Amino acid sequence: MPTVLKLFNMCVMMITACLYHPRLLSDEVESEEVQNRIKEHEYRYKLEIERLQREMEEKSNRDRNIRNTFAKKEDSVTWNWNTHIILLLLTIQFLGFWIGDILPHIPQDYNSEEEEEEEQENEFPRRIYSTILNIPDQSVLDQFYNICIQNVNQEPNQTCEFVESFVDNLLEASRNLCQWNSELILEDCVGIGSQFEKWGCKTSSIYDILVPIFLQDGYCFKPEICSDDIPPEKQSYGRILMVTPLNADLGCQCKTTELEGDILCLIHSKRYEPDVRANCLASIMCSDWYLDYKKVVKWFRDLLAKSWNNICHKYDFELTFCNITGCCGLKVHYQSGRTICIKVFPAVRLKNSDVHLVPSFVDCSMNSTVSTTYWNISCAVCEHRFLQIMAKNTPKSSCHLKCLQILIFLTEKQCSSPDQQYVLGSYVFKTVLMHLLLSQPFSNWHESHLEHRLRDMLKYLGKCLDEKRLQRFMIGNQSFLKQIEIPEILLKAEPINLFRSFVIERDSYSQALMEYQKTLMDMCPLMNECIKNYTAS
Repeated sequence: MPTVLKLFNMCVMMITACLYHPRLLSDEVESEEVQNRIKEHEYRYKLEIERLQREMEEKSNRDRNIRNTFAKKEDSVTWNWNTHIILLLLTIQFLGFWIGDILPHIPQDYNSEEEEEEEQENEFPRRIYSTILNIPDQSVLDQFYNICIQNVNQEPNQTCEFVESFVDNLLEASRNLCQWNSELILEDCVGIGSQFEKWGCKTSSIYDILVPIFLQDGYCFKPEICSDDIPPEKQSYGRILMVTPLNADLGCQCKTTELEGDILCLIHSKRYEPDVRANCLASIMCSDWYLDYKKVVKWFRDLLAKSWNNICHKYDFELTFCNITGCCGLKVHYQSGRTICIKVFPAVRLKNSDVHLVPSFVDCSMNSTVSTTYWNISCAVCEHRFLQIMAKNTPKSSCHLKCLQILIFLTEKQCSSPDQQYVLGSYVFKTVLMHLLLSQPFSNWHESHLEHRLRDMLKYLGKCLDEKRLQRFMIGNQSFLKQIEIPEILLKAEPINLFRSFVIERDSYSQALMEYQKTLMDMCPLMNECIKNYTAS
């Protein structure tokens, strides 16, 4: 009996050693099919060992009282055990040769270059943002901000008022150009973006203007957002269906009843001609009855150009129109040489809220191709109002806008040319700031904490890069301020990830990591260089 137990232990050790041989179960084997087959063989071996163990126990119980024939039984059991061991060893050896033939390309110490690069990319932000040590001290930050940002790029406060007033005059002239019974109505403009939010730090300032449009006389726009018809990668977009009086409940009989003679409806200006007017408007503005932003921008640019010809004699400057994707670009030229760049965005208001659908939106994707019937969901007006509320609640000498200006200035300073496109744009830093404003006490944003808050923003951005996730601030944010009215459908929607493109676009992600690393590495030298240059000049 002891001999049998020794043989059994030896068999178990040999089977275990063979099963966990590195050639059979390499950590680098990524073939799911091979792993499933190996697990199946392991399970069969385990069943075989249990069967042999049960057989041994049955034989031992049966032969316990038969001592006279024990020697014969021991010889028989030993012979049977030896047979099973030989069969198992042959099977395992054959399995080893079979796996070696199927996976000849997977050596024991294999590591692909792509896996190594991906591991480096995934580990890089975690290593960097966990210990950010090269933030300049408070005195250097204050000196840098005062010399290089505040005193150099500060635009007069009256410029924002002038831009809004000038665009409103253009819109008023445009309304006069339109027919007296036109269905399309232009609302007053709304200033958005860096200049109106007081954190612009570019030498050549750009003023963003939003112009809401809507339809009247039985027509209306029906935005479609956060619906099942929109793919997951386009959740930050929406479509706008143009609804005509034929498929809308108007509640007026003149639209469905033929009026005799020259009788006019007191509500509507003239007898309804649905087919002609609807088809004409759709051909100008829509593609398959969905608002096409390219057609809308072209119509809008042509309308403003005609309006300028009628009012240009009132101004002592020249105005040129620029072809910019998604908006109407205006450039004001003064005789002194000063220029003002204006971007005017046509937009469609989402119900009665401050959320709009606009043609263009800053995206982190480098290869973004979206149909022209998809409009971006813009919360720019809501974000402007949020920053105004934060300015009232934070200390009078708050540093939250200083942090934003410093990071944007450093990022843009690193670009080799003005036309170079960078992934970590101003909207990314602005989103990071808004998230931190809600997560920290207002007293933490005193100007004396500039160094600490700058470090917090860089850490937060590094964490988002590591996870490839930065959620848009307004959409899907249940903890948002109640003072700002956001449509319920957006509050309950799934959060939109601004870094979603990084998951599939390795080039975009690599460039974002490079920009982040460069900002961290060059922060101190770049600040000192800028201080020296501006002081010398």
